[in-house]
Amino acid sequence: MSDFLRHNWFVVVIAIIIISFVCYFVYDENKYNVSKMTDSDGNQVVASMDEANITAQDIYEESKDSDNEILYNAYRNLVVNQAIETTDEIEKQAKEYLKAFEANQSSTTDLELEQQVQKELAAYGFTDSDDLYDFYLMTVKQTEMQRDYIEEHFDETTKALQEKKPRTISILSMQVESLDSLTEDEQKKKDNIDSALEKESFADAATAYSEDTSTASNDGFYGYIDTDAASSSTLNSAVIDAATKLQEGETSDWIEVTDSSTGLFYLYRVHVDQTDLKKMWNSKNETVSNNVLSAILNANKGLDVKIVEAYAKDLDIEFKDDETEKKINEYISSRTGDEDNEK
Repeated sequence: MSDFLRHNWFVVVIAIIIISFVCYFVYDENKYNVSKMTDSDGNQVVASMDEANITAQDIYEESKDSDNEILYNAYRNLVVNQAIETTDEIEKQAKEYLKAFEANQSSTTDLELEQQVQKELAAYGFTDSDDLYDFYLMTVKQTEMQRDYIEEHFDETTKALQEKKPRTISILSMQVESLDSLTEDEQKKKDNIDSALEKESFADAATAYSEDTSTASNDGFYGYIDTDAASSSTLNSAVIDAATKLQEGETSDWIEVTDSSTGLFYLYRVHVDQTDLKKMWNSKNETVSNNVLSAILNANKGLDVKIVEAYAKDLDIEFKDDETEKKINEYISSRTGDEDNEK
């Protein structure tokens, strides 16, 4: 579960936001009805845990100050679902996401984290597997929308990211007892690596010598980084900094690294595989391609919102409530920085 959440945190975050919207309107429609399960104050209970209750009133109070965002998310979901056709491939991907979630949920040994995630989701009424499938379906369709838009406006949408030196890299590492002086065996291994890099490809050397097992089994390939990666990557910032100073095809000198969490010492060499953003965007490696998509969205303020608006213009959207339309437009303006977007 922990690995799944680390790689798919955005899925969980969006799910919680969407479900909070649903719960808000369930509460609004039913707040004057008598509930079968209420607390001592007569508030409808939507979830119970550890002898504590979560009521519809609790969710409403928490969400009312951010209802612009909640309303926008509902609006966005409608645009996505109407603008993008549900193809067999999209359905297949959504089912794969759902299957991966369920597999991680059933096999995880991190019970405390799993229970916490389940409690958070349950607090918003997200308990039915059919709801999960619908959510993943919408997520895949939104990704399809974003990719289509960026493909059509590639030069325009990638200018900001180009300044962050996007690239894919491979790494080779070895652990040492001290950075000040190597043991005889450590020095011998270091010399063997240097010799291998002079005669063979970086991939061959990494496969043969690297002690980073997660990359050594894949020719040393680490994946996509840019100058923003230091704040989010599991790779040491010194390695990332060295990688962003290299040209495509170049390999760094040895980089000394002290693991801040364990205090262990490592020596790294890093190789830049690719700096052509278009090639990375079209990579057959789905992880690389998806990382580039995320990087483009992050590098352009409010691009995800602008993409939704671009597709919304082709739809016949009619707001029955002026206040709702105002709140949605206020949220769009806050995300894009375009005050003229308020209508």
